[in-house]
This record gives sequence, C-alpha cells and structure tokens, in this order.
Amino acid sequence: MENSPKLGFTGRAMRFYRWLNRFTLKVTGITMLTMMISLALVLFVPQFGLHKPGVEISQNVFLAIVQVLVGIALLGSMVCGVAYFVPVGLIALFEIPIEVVLKKKVYRIVREKQRMSLSALANATGVTENDLSFLLKAWILKPSFEYNDISKANEATGKILRGRLHFDIDSGEVFWDEQVKGG
Repeated sequence: MENSPKLGFTGRAMRFYRWLNRFTLKVTGITMLTMMISLALVLFVPQFGLHKPGVEISQNVFLAIVQVLVGIALLGSMVCGVAYFVPVGLIALFEIPIEVVLKKKVYRIVREKQRMSLSALANATGVTENDLSFLLKAWILKPSFEYNDISKANEATGKILRGRLHFDIDSGEVFWDEQVKGG
C-alpha cells in the first residue's frame, strides 16, 4: 500500500506532511547548529564580538574572512530560520483539519462495518497502512501517549482500545465495540 497509486487527497496530504516533518527536522538541526556555533563564537571569542565597542575587523586577512563568515552565518541562520519556519508553520496548520476529517471518516467507516482489516480501512480512506496505523495508535491511546504505551498495550493484550474503537495490533484489525459505554 505504501507505493499505491490509489492514495486519496488525505493520503497524499499525510505523505506530504510526513515528508515536510522529516525535511523540517533536518533544516531545524542545521539552522540551530549554525546559529549556536556562530553565536557562541560571537559571544565568547573576543575577535568575533564585532558588536562590542572598540572591536574592529582584523588586519589579518584570514581572521577578517572568518569574522565576516561568522557574522554572515549568525545573521543568515536567524533570517533564514524565520523565513523558513513562518511559512512552514502556516502550512503545517492545515494538517489539523485534514487529520480531524480523516478521523471522523475512519470512525464512521469502522462503526458501519463493525470490524475490518487495517489494509481494507487504508483502501477505504486512501491513506497508507503505515500512516493509518500510526494515527490509529495516536487516536486510541491517551492524549499524552508515549511509544512505551503502545508496546505495553501490545504485550499485555495485543490490542489498544479507547472507548468503542479498538485496534488489534497483532492481527491488524480495527473494530467497533457497541458494548462499551461512552466514546
């Protein structure tokens, strides 16, 4: 299902956001590392503290080039960080309504069918099995879930549940339990 051409809008959106998250993590790491190193040099090495009174560009060509590069790295990492993260943050806000719509669709489908395999549910929603499995675990576990909770639930019962929606991790089945009150 991972490379299936039958992905719907939601599946393509989830794939895009998964890619955006990976890419943003790399950009964040590079930006923060550059900013921290250049800021540390500017604050703690006297030759790079050009913002302090009395400090000038060095007469040594090599040191002057390094001073300019450190200044460019510091300002560039700050400006590029803001220029990248503001639009990406706005784009990321659209993931919330897409996921809410998907959650309602999954709940409706599972409620109607009562029991179905994860692959059938993935085909019905147009989302990859991996994405859907991850989302089901996140939706069903407590709101502040941790990955340890998934393994504990899997070891103890082989399934995770919250309210009426149950997900059997071992068999890859999702089912609706009408006997449970609430949810």
